[in-house]
Amino acid sequence: MSFKVIAIDGPAGSGKSTISRLVANNIGYVYVKTGEMFRSIAYAIIKANIDYTDVEAVKELIQNIDIKFKFSKEKQFSMLNGEDITDYLNTKEVTSIVSQVSSIKEVRQLVLVYEKEVAKYNNVVMEGRDIGTVVFPNADIKIFLNASIENRAKRRYEQAIQEGKSLTYQEILDNIKNRDELDKTKKYGALQIPNDAIIVNSDNLQIEQTVEKIINIINEKI
Repeated sequence: MSFKVIAIDGPAGSGKSTISRLVANNIGYVYVKTGEMFRSIAYAIIKANIDYTDVEAVKELIQNIDIKFKFSKEKQFSMLNGEDITDYLNTKEVTSIVSQVSSIKEVRQLVLVYEKEVAKYNNVVMEGRDIGTVVFPNADIKIFLNASIENRAKRRYEQAIQEGKSLTYQEILDNIKNRDELDKTKKYGALQIPNDAIIVNSDNLQIEQTVEKIINIINEKI
């Protein structure tokens, strides 16, 4: 049996996570948040008290840890050596190093194994930054979700307020600018728009409208 892959790529703060999850739930596919796979490794590095710039130490660590992922309609769970670490993946400490960690070739190779494995047994909506270019260049549908940097920062700021985090709009805007630059220039897994992707700009769309637009694209293609 051949399973379907819908790749949704885009920059930080573009709404990939929320929109991909809603799309997946609507069409009955498994939602895969690849960023949390990288965050799981970043958390493991922090917990092991390893300098993330020490590539040899990172390589040794990832050869000796057990990371697994579980999926539900509402959430993706990360397990490190049998411990549920899901709630620790969006801390400032993890966020501050995840882009650099995800630039390490061996880390990307390991996450690629995770990504391929889940798609081997499920229809998936998989979101990230290189899903349509590197992970699944032959994905059934490729979406590139985009929005202006101001709108992306505004959405992240509103989310931070809801979650009770003490971050200013300017801090979030600066963080996204830095993240964009890192994502576009990293040696491995750089953010690119796949040549055959359908670009969806959500600047003037509500979440529900963006989800509906993507579902319409899927219905037309599959």
